Amino acid sequence: MLEKLAWILSTIGLVLQPVFLAYFVLYNGYMLTLIALSARQVRRRVAGHFIEDLDLIDESDYTKPLTMVVPAYNEEVTIVDSVTNLIQCDYPRFEVVVVNDGSSDKTLDVLKQAFRLRRTDLPYRDAIGTAKVRAMYQATVPLPRNVSQLVVIDKENAGKADALNAGINASTAPYFVSLDADSILDQRALKELMRMIQEDPRIVAVGGQVAIANGCTIRAGRVVSVGLPSHPWARFQMVEYLRSFTTGRTGLDRLDSILILSGVFAVFEKETVIRAGGYLTPLVQHRLMGEYVGGRVGTVCEDMEIIVRLHRFVRDKLRPRRVAFLPHPVAWTEVPENLDSLRKQRGRWYRGLRESLLYHRDMLFRRKYGRIGWFALPTFWLFEYWGPVIEFIGYIFVAAFFAVDYLIGGRILNEQYFVAFLLASLGWGTLVNVFAVLVGAWRFRYGLADRLQRGLLPFDRKRDVLILLGYAVLENFFWRPLTLYWRLRGLVDAWRGKSGWEKFARQGFQKHPEAQRAA
Repeated sequence: MLEKLAWILSTIGLVLQPVFLAYFVLYNGYMLTLIALSARQVRRRVAGHFIEDLDLIDESDYTKPLTMVVPAYNEEVTIVDSVTNLIQCDYPRFEVVVVNDGSSDKTLDVLKQAFRLRRTDLPYRDAIGTAKVRAMYQATVPLPRNVSQLVVIDKENAGKADALNAGINASTAPYFVSLDADSILDQRALKELMRMIQEDPRIVAVGGQVAIANGCTIRAGRVVSVGLPSHPWARFQMVEYLRSFTTGRTGLDRLDSILILSGVFAVFEKETVIRAGGYLTPLVQHRLMGEYVGGRVGTVCEDMEIIVRLHRFVRDKLRPRRVAFLPHPVAWTEVPENLDSLRKQRGRWYRGLRESLLYHRDMLFRRKYGRIGWFALPTFWLFEYWGPVIEFIGYIFVAAFFAVDYLIGGRILNEQYFVAFLLASLGWGTLVNVFAVLVGAWRFRYGLADRLQRGLLPFDRKRDVLILLGYAVLENFFWRPLTLYWRLRGLVDAWRGKSGWEKFARQGFQKHPEAQRAA
């Protein structure tokens, strides 16, 4: 019996060995391409970030006004800090629209108290179907001269995507910014992203790197000191975020293959989003929803689905447009630090990935969708969607080979090949992580005679960078198995038809000592 099992496993091993090897070569070739493209782009962008004269935005007749749309659900801990930060942004003319999505906590109350809200009737264009709007409020506190108004919409709960649609309906500007209520915006962020749009009118959406605020010090709604989180799970996430944004999306931007902009912060051309149907929810009644996704459905990953649909819409109905990405931090966000919250978050991300890919699977290998159909979507299917499944199958068969080898005293598994493959896999994964951390923390020279130095993340202490490099090495042994489990669990949940966000609780930003004393 054992000999027969050994023969079966040997046969399976002969078949799977070239399959896993091919997958390994493809994936690492893909990552090597992104690394090569991102390294040059990061250096160029970092230098430009600190020497370009963004004040020209103030003087230009081509500078468009903006609407910042901030969905908020049970954000009483962070919402006032976030809005305070937003109204201090350095941009010539903008408005802020906060959408209270039926919060069950004191989100609306703290907004009323902090900004002295007054209930009023304001223009509301019902361009995208949403849940019922219960009331609209306007701030009566003095606002900076460049802020035209601060509006708060109170509506029935229907999810983040529905709240974004309500904010778009209330917007009076040609461009809108999607923001998370728990985010802190870099003061230059709006000018930098709008500068990209001015330079390339084909851009229909643009985003940037999202940095982790855990461990940073916040004063008056701004990050005044960059530090490491104290919790190891948040530190692993910092490595992961640097890899995803610094290496992944920066490289994909060079290939015009961006499929997702973080919901934490991104800028969109409003009319194009409205014509494409807005953010996907069951309440949206738009003909494209039937044509593209098969009816009135929703998604738990609206930030990816809207980008994929925009790519599809502009190539189907308009002329080709671009989605762009900026590699340095434009926003800071709080990440969860307990395993239960992380499980919920990562499971939702994977379910959202699956939904977006399935909704738009007709784009695969279609000539009119260009690199999106021929490169971006196939790689996301292969490496992001099927990657966890392939990795898990590999672990199962390796365990089975070792078990049968031990029982029969045979040699089903080629130990030399296995050790070499394992070391290559771990070594390459560690190299990618270390590269991402070094690029994120490296101080590039710029300015006259290259005397000035600055990096993507200006850590205050070199010790923090060394610690983060240690976590970059350990990530493959501790964090990666956890994320694999969470993604597989997300896949099972998707097969079972599970939906919903499973929102995690916020701890709030770490305030500067002076701000704490003032409070």
